[in-house]
Amino acid sequence: MTSTPRQAPHTTTPHTATPQHTALPGPAGGPRNLDLRYADRPVDSEHPHYFPFVVDHAEPWLRGHPDGPVCEVGCAAGAFAHYLLGRHPGTDLTCVDLQPTLIEQARLRVPGARFLTGDVLRPDTLPAGPFTTVFMVALHSHFDDPQQWIDALLRLTAPGGRAYVFGLFNPEPVDVVVRLRHADSDPEWLPGWNQFSVQTVSRLLDAAGLGHAFHRYLPTAPRERQSQDPLRSHTVSDPDATADPALVYLNGSQMLHRFALLEIHRPGPGAAAAGDRS
Repeated sequence: MTSTPRQAPHTTTPHTATPQHTALPGPAGGPRNLDLRYADRPVDSEHPHYFPFVVDHAEPWLRGHPDGPVCEVGCAAGAFAHYLLGRHPGTDLTCVDLQPTLIEQARLRVPGARFLTGDVLRPDTLPAGPFTTVFMVALHSHFDDPQQWIDALLRLTAPGGRAYVFGLFNPEPVDVVVRLRHADSDPEWLPGWNQFSVQTVSRLLDAAGLGHAFHRYLPTAPRERQSQDPLRSHTVSDPDATADPALVYLNGSQMLHRFALLEIHRPGPGAAAAGDRS
């Protein structure tokens, strides 16, 4: 699906770069106090519904590269690391998160991995790598500029390696930047629900010479609304479904959440000369 940019008629204003969303309140890409709730959640039970979907898609690659180092960016308190190690014991796994409190909890709960405090926006704080496989799960929608997390993945992923990014992607050619605030309890505006379009992200990846594919994720079971936590997603009937009834996620923002797994292939040495971008 493509769209044609609209231009104002009879204008003589020179073209300017697309403005960044720095005027929005809240820490774009920065820490959120809301994320500290993960410190109280067990990592060995009630894994998020999308963990199996992510690892199932990465399974052939992981089995084909059993000794390759793996990195998870935005690991929180280690829940995905715990799940991944349960499926692939002995994986050489390094995990990084911005919140020191969550890193401390992860080190206690998941002894089979290395956990570091680091910031995607500060390359000097990230692990040196490179890594054969990189995971970024439910993090990329925190950033107002998708180029930031794409650049971080490029720095971390080895030539010939793969990165897997799960979260919100808009199938329509519309980019959405969002801030939320709970009217009764949140003093800060919270980032984390941006939905950049598949089209925009694909163009950035193409420009970087990165092969990629999107795998749409649909809920496999209903999830009840939790009135005490309106920012936690629940399922409703998908208004865009054209055949069998389907579910889609929603939260208190009243925005539908379209999830997908983005699989990125970084070309190996010499691939560019051969014209291979897969």
